[in-house]
Amino acid sequence: MSWSENTLQPGWGTPRRTAVNVELREGGEWSTMACNDELGLLCRLAVIADRGAAVGAPEHTPNDELLGRSVRALLQARHQHDPSGMLGVVDTVRLLLGADAARVHVADYALNALCVLSATGPIDDAYLLEGTMAGRAFSSGEIVTTDTTWWVPLVDGTERLGVLELEFDDAPHEQPQVLADLSALLVLLVISMRRYTDVWLRTRRALTMTPAAEAQWDLLPPLASASSEVAVSGILQPAYEIGGDSFDYAINPGQLDLAIVDAVGHGMSAVMMSTAVINSLRNTRRERRSLVDGYRQADQLIVRHFGNSNYVTGQLASLDVATGVLTWINAGHLLPLLVRNGTYAGELQCEPSMPMGLGGPVVQVAQETLQRGDRVLFHTDGITESVSPSGGRFGLDRLADYLVRATLDGVPGAETVRRLSAAVGAHVVEGLNDDATMLLVEYHGTGAERT
Repeated sequence: MSWSENTLQPGWGTPRRTAVNVELREGGEWSTMACNDELGLLCRLAVIADRGAAVGAPEHTPNDELLGRSVRALLQARHQHDPSGMLGVVDTVRLLLGADAARVHVADYALNALCVLSATGPIDDAYLLEGTMAGRAFSSGEIVTTDTTWWVPLVDGTERLGVLELEFDDAPHEQPQVLADLSALLVLLVISMRRYTDVWLRTRRALTMTPAAEAQWDLLPPLASASSEVAVSGILQPAYEIGGDSFDYAINPGQLDLAIVDAVGHGMSAVMMSTAVINSLRNTRRERRSLVDGYRQADQLIVRHFGNSNYVTGQLASLDVATGVLTWINAGHLLPLLVRNGTYAGELQCEPSMPMGLGGPVVQVAQETLQRGDRVLFHTDGITESVSPSGGRFGLDRLADYLVRATLDGVPGAETVRRLSAAVGAHVVEGLNDDATMLLVEYHGTGAERT
């Protein structure tokens, strides 16, 4: 690790607003990244380790010395272990905090169970979130304690990855903020290491996964992300057998781009179509082309490679985070739901164009100006059309009611879609007969603080 010397000011207590350029080595690769205010903890800890000063903090804190030593030790542990040696890094955290035992509980793909991190990832170690201390920490996003055990959420931005459990002989001396800071650094190291190994992904599966689901999960972005203006959270079910449903998003400067799609059919053939559409939409988005261009290119791609009898429905959207203007195209898909001021404000209307693959022009490019606090839920038909053993459908009214209640209760977006998905699963009891996917957008407005 090296630093661009001319970017640091004397006095260390008042960092420049411009970036600090840091060269980081990951798995044998060197890369340079800009440490600006958004990187927060990583820059602060890294500079503590290298300079004994805090970047992003107006003055030193009593915990800086411990954090500095911890960064040095963890970075050393990261490079002493090959990528599969995540448990060695976890043990370093244990030693730094003086704990007698440390375990990482990894959230499974369905987000309803936790699995203890191990080198082999046995599928019989999973246990449900509900009714456990680790599950409580995961769901609430807060540190949960007993006299001698702490459960610390492991969160990448707003995506919840799991829980760090620490056992002590006596009550721990460290403050919760120290535990939170070290767990955040552990997350950064795990994310770096898991790019090169299957250890984390093996542990993450509570059930056997189909090849189609494997392909779909590798396509997905993180299940949750946020900026100060907007947050997005998604979930797919059945997690281990998912087929043609998928979603994508990107939080770009001043804009959130997103899509939710549902390919006709099931299994690998449906996954191949949804994969083709998502990557086509990514291409037009990254080429700075319009939603209409994205729709047309994806439509032609399905026709060319999958024939006229196959198609993909979807909603393709873009949100201007400064103005709150949501723009979208309805490709023969279910309409999104709007919750405003704690009440269900109905579906956002947009005349449907043909599903992608069936040809035809874009019928309407719809717009809606979102207000601060609005929630918009995009979903596939597997949610509302899921059927209970008695024959009753989950339905739109029930979905809207769940969304409103979660909003009024102040449940964060990622936990909202997790609970909604669990409610759908409980409704059908014996398993879904179709893919059920949700993508929730929360608009905070400009000038809002990130939560």
